[in-house]
Amino acid sequence: MIYQFRCSCQESPHFQLEIDADSQHSFFDLHLALQSCLGFQPLELASFFIPLARGREQIEVTQSGGLKTARVFPIRNTLLGDLMKPGIRFFRYVFDLMNDRYLQIQLTGTIMEKNLREPLVRMNRGKAPVQIMDEELQEEVFDKLNKKKPNADYGILTDYYEIFGEMEEYVL
Repeated sequence: MIYQFRCSCQESPHFQLEIDADSQHSFFDLHLALQSCLGFQPLELASFFIPLARGREQIEVTQSGGLKTARVFPIRNTLLGDLMKPGIRFFRYVFDLMNDRYLQIQLTGTIMEKNLREPLVRMNRGKAPVQIMDEELQEEVFDKLNKKKPNADYGILTDYYEIFGEMEEYVL
């Protein structure tokens, strides 16, 4: 069975990605395909979060965990067909765990009786989100969200002593 997925991101509203993956592919195969078409480096950890009944609980498919538990699965050994149950339409691919940045992945359809050797990217349109937010980019994003007025510009301080005067050194 082939799963058809559509990916979107809140940070890049014009970004669209459509990808097909076989039920026998692992989440690691899907992870590699997403990283490759987004232009990400494989250095950062990533996880998939799949909601269970009514979205209150989640299954995590992660690179960081090696042992399979009730709600945490290793990314390399877990097949898409094992966790993609009827009723699951959306899940998240979190590519920046520290800043909670993710792609929203929607299951748009299934195709029966076909096999793929590797995940296939059908469409990649728009500007993809960046993998690592540097400080300048973080400030830009948060300034837009907070919509605060910038601080007044006090200019360059040429002489520290003009403002504070001479200070004595205190020796303990």
